[in-house]
Amino acid sequence: MKKTICAIALAAVLLLTASCTAQLPINYKDIKSAKDAYEELDSARVVMTDLSTGERLMTFLFYINSEDEMILYYEGESEDGAEYAYSDGAEFFYKTADAEEWSVISSSDESYIYNVYSRSYRYPYADGGIFFLDGTSVADASATGGEDGPLVVTYVYDAELLNKNAAGSLDNVSSFSSLTAVYTIDDGCITEFEMRGSVTDSDGSDYEINTGICVCDMNETESIAAEISELWENAGY
Repeated sequence: MKKTICAIALAAVLLLTASCTAQLPINYKDIKSAKDAYEELDSARVVMTDLSTGERLMTFLFYINSEDEMILYYEGESEDGAEYAYSDGAEFFYKTADAEEWSVISSSDESYIYNVYSRSYRYPYADGGIFFLDGTSVADASATGGEDGPLVVTYVYDAELLNKNAAGSLDNVSSFSSLTAVYTIDDGCITEFEMRGSVTDSDGSDYEINTGICVCDMNETESIAAEISELWENAGY
């Protein structure tokens, strides 16, 4: 897995909120509300891209069925190459590009409870945590647009404060050198998210975060369901 992917995946799981006495950066509540709105979606397509190369790093589609089960399909990259996952709401299937067959996690497996997703127990890429947000470490903030169009908010984070508040909570990240995040909010949801910066991992290696996330086809459940069904049919399980 490229370290750019690792960085966004690790950073994405963390949400730090400002204390009651701290002043929130501009539009913080708008971003927080848009993160929450993402977790209310019935369906969406999520695409992650390496902003420096334009390479697509991940495609994730999901929808919630009538029984509140999450049906999903994922294509992405790992340290060993391409990887795939699919859940029909009852079982979870996964494989790598070099594997001849799909592996399956069913109700008889010990880890089953952690691998079947629903409206309330969402797959990580269907969770608002993919949009890193820290209300305690913003050094500079700016915003454009809004009202009748998309709102674009840029946060330049203070690396020293991030190192104090965030680095210790992230696997394999010992410190941040820089971090800038750009949030695009349209109709109350985050439609685009960019994260750029540099990080030092626990073994002392420096690497760049240069990743974008695009969310589209929100609540287009019928078309998403049809596409997932076709992808799984073509996957050859």
